[in-house]
Amino acid sequence: MPTPAPTTTAPPTLADPADHTEDRAAIEALLAAVAAGITARDPDACVARFADDARSVIATGRRSTGRDAIRAAHGAAFASAGVPTAARFVLLDLLFVRPDVATTGAVAAGPDEPVDRDAPPTVVTWTLVRVDDGWWVAARQFTRAAA
Repeated sequence: MPTPAPTTTAPPTLADPADHTEDRAAIEALLAAVAAGITARDPDACVARFADDARSVIATGRRSTGRDAIRAAHGAAFASAGVPTAARFVLLDLLFVRPDVATTGAVAAGPDEPVDRDAPPTVVTWTLVRVDDGWWVAARQFTRAAA
């Protein structure tokens, strides 16, 4: 049976109002660990906290489904020219749509590169899920801004 249409035209507010200070720190640490994996050219480190069925579009534009495929995409990118030699992710925003589900936008930048929060050259959108042992990446999408 189809789900009935909503009876209201008001959009929902999704933000979980709880204090997520510890979750934010854990998510920032997760993004820093992925960036460290990119800098070290270590595909295993890059996907250490990716779910087995995660989705990803890496900076080269390669779309992958599943942790093993995402690991392979990183390995191929590291073997090619033109991939940054170091990386970091700077949070732009963080929305907890439930206590255990968050989405974030982050600027992809080099370690010493200034970050323009108003006009970043590349934004990475992450969907993260918290389970018993911490936060995991469910999806990640690199989007380059038009020049």
